[in-house]
Amino acid sequence: MKNRLKKPKNYWAITISDISGSKHFFVKSTSKRNLIIASVVVPVLIFTLLGANIFQFNTVASLAFERENLNQELVRLNSLSANINKKLVEIEKFSGVDTDDLEFSFDKRIKLIGNFYKAKEEKYAGIGNRVKQIEKVIGISEKNSSQKESDLASRVDRASLVASRERILHDSIPNGYPLENHVITSGFGMRNHPITKVKSLHEGVDLRAKTSKKVFSTADGLVSNANYSDLSGNQIVLLHNFGFETRYSHLKKMLVSDGDVIRKGDLIGYSGNTGRSLASHLHYEIRYLGKPIDPFQFVEWEFGTHDIFTQVRGIKWPSLLRLINKQITHQTLQLSRLEHTSLVK
Repeated sequence: MKNRLKKPKNYWAITISDISGSKHFFVKSTSKRNLIIASVVVPVLIFTLLGANIFQFNTVASLAFERENLNQELVRLNSLSANINKKLVEIEKFSGVDTDDLEFSFDKRIKLIGNFYKAKEEKYAGIGNRVKQIEKVIGISEKNSSQKESDLASRVDRASLVASRERILHDSIPNGYPLENHVITSGFGMRNHPITKVKSLHEGVDLRAKTSKKVFSTADGLVSNANYSDLSGNQIVLLHNFGFETRYSHLKKMLVSDGDVIRKGDLIGYSGNTGRSLASHLHYEIRYLGKPIDPFQFVEWEFGTHDIFTQVRGIKWPSLLRLINKQITHQTLQLSRLEHTSLVK
């Protein structure tokens, strides 16, 4: 009878067979639980380690990829930095900011340039306010400025042209009072002459003036007559542009002579009481094409105002203004050509 393998109590029998026979191993039954746990834990550990290795590999690959991207970004930023530095140098050269110190950082240079242009902006803002004041003085209102002329350069050009026109008008055509202190004691028009008592045309205005008060020319001109007469006493006659003429009578002393070239505001004599006069004063006349006209609107004419163009009739103001504008345009073109020639040279 074949012997049976007798299994020890509380042991498991494990048989391994091959061509050489079988071998038996006995495992204590109390290790059963440990074997089951080991059969579960070991595969889990193996898969965990394998997963960790795979994750580590992927992480290394990802870091290598990220490093390559960072290197490329660094190259791009270096190129951008070089371009910014080049632009900064150009801006500094253009603006005149001195940052030759190699240790000067970007932020300091940018801050310095920012301060420079902030100061320029404040300066141009001041210029803009000044232009507004000039526009107001020469009679340019915001309503008269078109949208195309809203920028400062255009406004300055326009103000320059208008100011040139106003200057020519006020230098060439008599305006303002010939005395520092001015009070009209007798106006232009028909009146009874204070000496002859005959009603006649008073061809000018009488201005209150004590003896030896300074008398000034009211426009650029040429002395056509500086002589004495029984009627006007010491009298100076000035010829001006565009057919205008002024006369200053009853002077105590004349400081000019025939043929002298006079500028507006020049001192030409002193008030007095010569000729047919009852008291010291200045008789002042304005004539246009040899005909006396009321000086009142002219002595009250202020720079930048244009009421005189409608209030004083008998003068072809539109054609006169066109002539002046033409002269200004011609002068501007001449200056532009001179500037172009100097730049070419």
